[in-house]
Amino acid sequence: MKRKGDILLQSEPYVHVLSNKERGRRCDACFESGEDLKRCTVCKVVRYCNAVCQKVDWTSHKGECPCLKRVFPDVPLDSVRLMLKLLLKQKVGDNGNSVKNDIGWRDFSKFQSHSDEIKSDKNRMEQLSKIVFTLRKLLGDTTLPPADDLLEIFGKMVINSFTVCDGEMQSIGVAIYLSPSLLDHSCEPNAVATFQGTKLIVRATQNILEPSPANICISYVDQLETIEERQKQLQEQYYFTCQCNRCQDKGLNGEMLSVRCQSGHCQGYHRRLEDDKFGDCRGCGYQGNTIRADDVENFYEACRECLMKIKAVSENDPLKVLQLCEECQKEQKQLFTDCNVHCVHLLVKAFDAGIDRGHWEVALQYGLRVQEAYRKFYPPNSPHVGIEQMKVGKIQLYLEQSQQALITLQQAATTISITHGKSHPLYEDLAGLIHQCAEEMRAKLEFSLQA
Repeated sequence: MKRKGDILLQSEPYVHVLSNKERGRRCDACFESGEDLKRCTVCKVVRYCNAVCQKVDWTSHKGECPCLKRVFPDVPLDSVRLMLKLLLKQKVGDNGNSVKNDIGWRDFSKFQSHSDEIKSDKNRMEQLSKIVFTLRKLLGDTTLPPADDLLEIFGKMVINSFTVCDGEMQSIGVAIYLSPSLLDHSCEPNAVATFQGTKLIVRATQNILEPSPANICISYVDQLETIEERQKQLQEQYYFTCQCNRCQDKGLNGEMLSVRCQSGHCQGYHRRLEDDKFGDCRGCGYQGNTIRADDVENFYEACRECLMKIKAVSENDPLKVLQLCEECQKEQKQLFTDCNVHCVHLLVKAFDAGIDRGHWEVALQYGLRVQEAYRKFYPPNSPHVGIEQMKVGKIQLYLEQSQQALITLQQAATTISITHGKSHPLYEDLAGLIHQCAEEMRAKLEFSLQA
């Protein structure tokens, strides 16, 4: 039996690529951030912490190095580099039998490619065509494998790749892991994958009586989406339909699509029903049969348009992001509720923008709203909940709300100790914040007693 928080498996990558957006900020070998990274003098693309990381990565990099040099200063897309590394591995017959920490459930040759589905997928075939075009530039006179072999490798890559994340679950790269790729999906998982550098660690988020591959599930998609959106993503990316309990829970889905109470004096909400009508307010009982479907669809579309605008400006102008979110809330105030996932996505953007701008009071207001929605919609022991609580607690601590900060940070610690483990740098940072919070509270108490 494995208890929640226990490690189920861990594995180093078979192949991995640092995201282009992180290039120059993180080591291409270990993915740790650094300010004085050493650049490969040949290809001038990859960078390392030191000679140790460069030596460790040489087996992986020596094949791609001349290829990257050939097209410099252009840098291929992440997907192209990952495909290149897989081709180079296959060329020497390496299926990953000696990957460090891998427990040997499967090797690369046993991966499913879903080649038939991909052949019928216009978007995927266009993506493959573009990758092959760039690979020809990278490899020069080297002959590419036959088309069927390329399709097989491409299929194995897109179906089985993991997005590598930092401690706060932000994407920093992409990788192929061997045994972890055998784990099935559930929108209500009993395990979670986190990363320390490039090493993938899967921990139980529930007690698991028989921790075999068939009994361990992780989530392939963000659970902060409706059933329809999750099913769409799973079908487009992995070619299957999820049948988990969460995907049968129409009540939870209805809450995700709820609208504000129409009584005009209640902070409750109307849950969307299966027939696209709305139930009575969960707070005051006000009838929902007056809500027009066209008004609701216009509301959803306004939220989606706002998110698209935010995506265009988010990296360069956090103040504009805050303005867009505030405008959308005002314009859609008749229906806008923190219990609707379209609204929650906007609140998350506003929270992060408030942090980036240093508007701590504003950020805290948004963070508290996001925190409640996360607790409602994410499954128990989700890392997203713990990380959000940590961010809120840090702001509370900065604003000298020590007592509330301690409660929030301790709640975060409970979750992150399960999802990341107490040896993870994120948990160690969190423990430091809790200690700081306790010290500030002690100092305030001593000062008040002396006054």
